[in-house]
Amino acid sequence: MSTPEVPAAPEAPDSLFAQLQLALQYEPTGTNAVKQHKHVTFSRQRKMSVYSKRILARVLEQISEGDTELREFYQMRVTSILDGTDNNPHNAYNYSKKAIYELAHIQWEIEDLESNSYYVLSLLDTTKKRRVGVHDGVITIILNPELAPYFLNIAGQYSIYKLDGYMGLSSWYAMRLFEILSFWKDTGWWEVSIEEYRKLMDCGPELDKFGQPKKNKQGVVKMKLAKTTHLIDQTILTAQKELANTPYAFTFQPIYEVKQSKGRPKIIKLRFDLVHKQLTKIPPTWLADKNTGPVIRNLQEFKISEVNIAKYLGVLGQKECSKLLREWQLKENSDKKIDDRAKYCNAAFVRHAKALIEARQKEVLEAKEIAQHSLFGQRKE
Repeated sequence: MSTPEVPAAPEAPDSLFAQLQLALQYEPTGTNAVKQHKHVTFSRQRKMSVYSKRILARVLEQISEGDTELREFYQMRVTSILDGTDNNPHNAYNYSKKAIYELAHIQWEIEDLESNSYYVLSLLDTTKKRRVGVHDGVITIILNPELAPYFLNIAGQYSIYKLDGYMGLSSWYAMRLFEILSFWKDTGWWEVSIEEYRKLMDCGPELDKFGQPKKNKQGVVKMKLAKTTHLIDQTILTAQKELANTPYAFTFQPIYEVKQSKGRPKIIKLRFDLVHKQLTKIPPTWLADKNTGPVIRNLQEFKISEVNIAKYLGVLGQKECSKLLREWQLKENSDKKIDDRAKYCNAAFVRHAKALIEARQKEVLEAKEIAQHSLFGQRKE
């Protein structure tokens, strides 16, 4: 994989990093997944280097479901931002140095259309006694505490995306589409206006140092990747290639305006369709099948939701589903009846499916280890 290009940023003074006294204060443990509020996913983010995105991902994966407040600081080893790439670890310090300086100047523009509010939040808090920086192979990050509502006890809509496939991406546009498409994995498609797409991908007006749109001599606002064909080529086609082997591989098509007069119609929207769609509804063919149909109807009797049946019936299969149904029926026939079928049975159904997935993954890893040992672990004669 080629080394991602780091966009030019103001040089961070060496003296700033020379005076930092940081060390790894805890062993970073992550979930290998990021849970993110929709307002963050769809915030107007300024384009940043892929190393900045990787550092942020390594921070966010350390925020667990049960956390009630942000850590005072987050740490990671410098080499962790190179996972999934073939970059030389000896260059990691320079990449980290530039990325941290960039993150310290990042602001997120968050707009809540429901409450008709718009505000700007800095990503990092650089006002604390403990410093944000990199020292002795360790990166230390302090998030702005005002961002806590977007990462802790998230209410409302959010997305969860795995870092497998994400950390190896080499362009900011691919990373942004990975995040955005993860929000639409249940529907399997996303349709967006060109105007909104430009905002999300930081392809709107060119801005001056005061954050105001630049204009040409005719007074027309200068746009980044002004031609829509260039916008598609630079932000979609390149990202499509990168995401081809990830869970968010996609196809897309432009949607044109309905034009009554002559001339080429303008592209007004874009539609993205995920290649690997996650089922959220029970396919009619399942219901019609003489074997799976009765199992589904029995599961529905015990209030298993359509989404859970669609997602996990293929994992459990008829045999495991029949086991669960027998257990529930026995419970119903006993003195300890199920008080709330929807709550109890759905929890048991999902838990059993996830346990099977984990067990199968473990079996695959063990099989790989055995094969590895048989190939390379034999003692030399």
